[in-house]
Amino acid sequence: MSYNQNKRFYNSTILLGIIVAIALIALLYFFSWSLIVESYFENEGALGVVLVILSRIGIVSGMTIYTFHQWFKQEEQYFSDIPFLFGMFFLFLIFGKSLDLFNNFIRFELDENLVLLVFKARYIISVLDLLPMIYLSMDMLLFSLSLKKKFEKLTKEKYRAKIRKQILILILIVEFIAGIVAPNLTLLSVLYPIIIIPSLLTIAWLFNFAWRNKRLSQVSTYILMIGFGLYLISSIIRPLIQIIVGESSLFVILAESIDLVVFTIIIIGFYKKSNYPPNQ
Repeated sequence: MSYNQNKRFYNSTILLGIIVAIALIALLYFFSWSLIVESYFENEGALGVVLVILSRIGIVSGMTIYTFHQWFKQEEQYFSDIPFLFGMFFLFLIFGKSLDLFNNFIRFELDENLVLLVFKARYIISVLDLLPMIYLSMDMLLFSLSLKKKFEKLTKEKYRAKIRKQILILILIVEFIAGIVAPNLTLLSVLYPIIIIPSLLTIAWLFNFAWRNKRLSQVSTYILMIGFGLYLISSIIRPLIQIIVGESSLFVILAESIDLVVFTIIIIGFYKKSNYPPNQ
């Protein structure tokens, strides 16, 4: 395919995926609308929940458009490009937060099996959401190992790409199977941090390594290191906040407000470039 044909194909594929995902979530809301409305009026603080989650969706939607615009502005498009990886990260987050909003209003209204199904869908979106950043992390990790003599084979780019692909496939298989076979919400809620926290730790390490080694100058690795570090901390303390505040609208508003601040930092980190001093 020519350059313009590639660009049109990628553009059409992404748009089609977005339209299908929006349609599926819209159907989910449509068939549960009466229960959502009933739950909304029964729960004190429901308006705050809606506003804070919609604020996150709005901000992240803007960044999704911006990142994909930056990607399509390039002369050639590669799936390993920073704008594409961040674009996918933000895009999956939009649909994840849309399901979070849905879950907050139907959790105690629908049959337990249906709720479990929706939460499993949310779990899978979380795995896919972090995958672009894990891909970037694996690339940087394998590069750092290639600098050591005992990992000389990793100096070959094709070999690194092969190993990275195998690791990512293994991660996806393990995480997907773990989420799909989880028999109840209790186990799924325990499984979620076990899967997410190591991923965030790896991503925070990535930007720390990139900052110290003056790599990924297209973004501010220092700000992103702080942003994903805070995201890791917020994911760890979220269960503690839930224990202190209880499972209520106040908990959701507090947790989402913290994450709103964290993602604002991550967005700034992506928008700004690294000002690395010249090598001494």
